[in-house]
This record gives sequence, C-alpha cells and structure tokens, in this order.
Amino acid sequence: MRHNRYLIAIVAALGLIPIVLDTTIVTVALTSIRDDLHTDINTAQWIVTGFFLANAAVVAVGGYLASRFGRKRIFIVGLTIFTIGSLLCAVSPGIGWLIAFRVVQGIGGGMLLPIGAALAFDQFPQEQRARASALIAIPILFAPVFGPILGGYLTDTFDWHSIFIVNLPVGIIAILLALLILPSDSAADNSTGQFDYVGLGLSTLGIIAILYGLKLVATTNPDTVTAVNPGGDLYGWGYWPVWALIGGGAVALIIFAFYSLRISRDPALDLRQFARRDFLVSNLISWTAALITFGLLVLLPLYLEAIHLPNLSALDTGIAMAPLGAGTLIGTIVATALYRAVGPRWVVFGGAAISIATAWLLTQTIHATADGRQILASVQTHAAIPATAGAADVRWPLLLLGIGFAMIALSVQTLALEALKGEALAKASSLVLSTKFIFSSVGVAILTTVLIDNTRSQATSLLAQLQAATDQGAGALNPSNPALAPILRAIETQIGAQAGTAAIQTIFWLIFFGSFILLAMSLLLPGRNRPMAASETPAEETVPATVG
Repeated sequence: MRHNRYLIAIVAALGLIPIVLDTTIVTVALTSIRDDLHTDINTAQWIVTGFFLANAAVVAVGGYLASRFGRKRIFIVGLTIFTIGSLLCAVSPGIGWLIAFRVVQGIGGGMLLPIGAALAFDQFPQEQRARASALIAIPILFAPVFGPILGGYLTDTFDWHSIFIVNLPVGIIAILLALLILPSDSAADNSTGQFDYVGLGLSTLGIIAILYGLKLVATTNPDTVTAVNPGGDLYGWGYWPVWALIGGGAVALIIFAFYSLRISRDPALDLRQFARRDFLVSNLISWTAALITFGLLVLLPLYLEAIHLPNLSALDTGIAMAPLGAGTLIGTIVATALYRAVGPRWVVFGGAAISIATAWLLTQTIHATADGRQILASVQTHAAIPATAGAADVRWPLLLLGIGFAMIALSVQTLALEALKGEALAKASSLVLSTKFIFSSVGVAILTTVLIDNTRSQATSLLAQLQAATDQGAGALNPSNPALAPILRAIETQIGAQAGTAAIQTIFWLIFFGSFILLAMSLLLPGRNRPMAASETPAEETVPATVG
C-alpha cells in the first residue's frame, strides 16, 4: 500500500501537539491548582517536575522501544497513555493523584517525541527531509509561546481542569488517524536478541538524576520562606543534594556509555552515532543553543508577569510572546527553503547573526530607567519614573529572535538525522532529544541563578544609593513612621522593578556573546556543494552490531 508522506508527517505532528503544549500550558494554572487543592507552592511544582522527569526519561528509550516493537505500535500506545493520563488529571481528587497522573502523561508523551520525528523523516528522501523537519518542528517550537496563551485562556474562562480536558479530543483524533494512516510496523525488530534492561536502567537513572538535580537549583527552599521574605530563596548551586544528584547521574551515564559501546549488542541509546561528524557537530550546536537561549523562554514571561510595571496577567503575557511564535513560523519556512539551496552552514550562520543583532537590540530596549536617587525623588515629589520596556517595545525583537532560533534548530536537526533510516533513525532521534533535555535544563538553571544573583546585586546597589541620598535627612525614611508607609511601599516596588530589569538585560548580554559562539560553530557545518551521496557512510555500516 502506498502512503502519502505528507499525511504521515502531519499525523506525527498532530500527535506531538498536546505533548509539547503540556510542557508549558500547566505553568500558568499552578496558582489556581494550588488554591483549589490546598497545597503549597513546592508541592504544586511537582505537577510540572513530575511530567518533565517522566517525559525526559522515556524520551531516551523511545527509539529503542520502537525498534523492538514497531514505531506505529509504540506511537499509538504512547498517545493512548497520554490521553488516558490527561483524563485522569482532569478528574484528580487531590494533589497526590494529580502528580501521579502527570507522571503517567509524561511517560506517554516521552514515547511519542522521538518516534514522531522518525516516522516523518523516514517517509522523505534525504534531499527533502528539511520539509519533514519543518512539519515536526512546528509544534515543538510553538509550544513555549502558545502554551501559556491557551493555558491562561482556559484557566480564566473555565478552570484548571479544562487544560487537561482539551487534550482528549486531540488525542482521540490523533489515535484514529494513526491507526488509519501510519504505515504498518515494518520497523519492528524481529530478532531474538536480549532486551537491554541494563542499558534502559542506567540511561533512565542517569538522566532523571541529572535533570532533577538541575531542577533543584531553581527550586525554592521552603525553610527560607518568612514573613519578610515570602518568596524564599532558591536552593541554588551550593545545595549539596544538587551535586550529589548530578554526580550520581553522571556516573550512571558513564557506566552506560561503556556498557553500550563495549558490551551491549543492541544499546538503548546508540552512542556510536557520535562517530559521524555531521551528527556530532549538529548536536554540539544544538546543545550550545539550548544552553544560551532556552532559559529565555522561561525568564522573559517572568519579566513581563512579575518584574515589569504594571505586571501582566498570564494570558496577556502569552499574547505578548506571540511574536516569538510568528518569528518561529517564518524562520521554519525560511530554513526549509534555504537548507538545500545554500546548505546548513549558511542557514545556521544567518540564524546566529540574527540572534546577535536581536540580543543587542534587546539589551538597548530592556534596561533600568532610574537609579536610587531618582526613585527617592519620584516618590517624594509624585513624579513619574519612565516605564521599563513592555510588550509593545519587544514585539519586533521577539519576532526576529524567533526567526533566528528556528533557522538554527531546524537546520541542525535535519542534518543530524537526514542520513539515517529505520532503526538507526529512531534511536538517533532519542539521543538528540534526551541530550537536548539535559542541556536545556542546564541553561535554565544557569540563567535563573544569574537572574536571581544579579537582581539581588542591583537591589543592594539601589538601596545604597537611597541611603546616600537620605544621609542629609536622617529619619526621612523611618519604617516606624506610619505616614511614610505608602512611600516605602512605592520605593520597594520600584527597586524590585529596576533591579529585575537590569538583571534581565544581563541575560540578553549573555545571549549576545553566546550567539557569537554559535556563529563560529556554524562554519564547521557542511555547505551546499558537498555531494549528498558521499555525505555520510550508510547508517547500516556506521552502526555495527558490536564494538570492541
């Protein structure tokens, strides 16, 4: 039977939409969930953390499971588990049940992510795989932007249960279409080789430990929450369990690497793919991009919701981020059109150049607008302080940033996977996604701690300036004077806004300089003149059954 390759790619993308949306859609509903289920913020955070850890752990082995049992079968099983998990989340009677069912969702979603890419890629000849990459990239790249919009709208219009119910019709339709349209399980491995329990255990344990350690870095320590510090302090990099988890996970992955390269005949994650130059360089660029840019998708909404004055609602913040999604779509179209014409080197080079220009533009747009003396003078004289940059000010830079990010992401994903097929393609897709999960988490942890540290440093500096400005009038800002309470609250609000804005500006400077690294790395990629037939050794020869 002849299958339409575009229909297969669309079905694969449709199956991914609710999974990737659920990575961000829930975050805007956490406050509503916490209040309704009467729980604290750290317990509520496990609604996100549980899904993320389960998702990342299963992504690492999704390709292996597909090679053993068939991609169509595992894709449908994953969709079914995710859809049932969504229904159970919607009717959860308590926070413990909700966290458990979010883990179920994560397990189902983790099966789908690597298989969706493999299903789409395998239907296209090598010279057309940028098109398949574009179809799969759309839901993955759009989720961080449109998830908060959808989550905010559903939560405000209905309640938090609706963010899970919305998955049900999409999941059911995707399952039916997968049954009808996806090709049969010809990719299933009919060999009688031993199932790789050791590799599955080591890779899963290592990835979960590292990711949870990185999550702890940006998690609030409940022991530091007080009346004068209601937000508490982060555990940070000095918290010993962070390094115990990261170190233990690293040891597990090192043992796994030795086992998979020297012992296993059918490893869960095929590390031999890194012997291919294009696969290695593509992943190095992908990891670098994740390190320097992924945290922005977390921190920019935080800036709009909690730092910028006035604070935006979750829905308004999602709408403000929409230009990033539009830029992502434009960048995907541009990269798809240019990938084969000019080669991945110049598409990534162009994307990095756009990121450099846009990051610099954002450093000039988002910046503090008052020092300590100006803050004091404004609240005492009721003068207005110039507003920090808001949604309207960052609209065009976000559009450009989305274009640059998409050009980089689509090109390196296509290059990493375009020479593979069958079992090797599914396993390589798992390897790409699982390692990107790790580096994205590292980037979020680093940028979050940079933001917190810089905000505190800037606030301390502003307070010192205020103190210097009031030295000539001792007692002018005496906290015990009830008449000064409104002035003190206004000063505190402005210090938070100005310090946080200066810290966000620092983040954009880091992206600015990091994008130069991406620019240099892009020159390691092949140009369009490389003959495709000679671009890679055939996958079947590149990945022998055993090594050593």
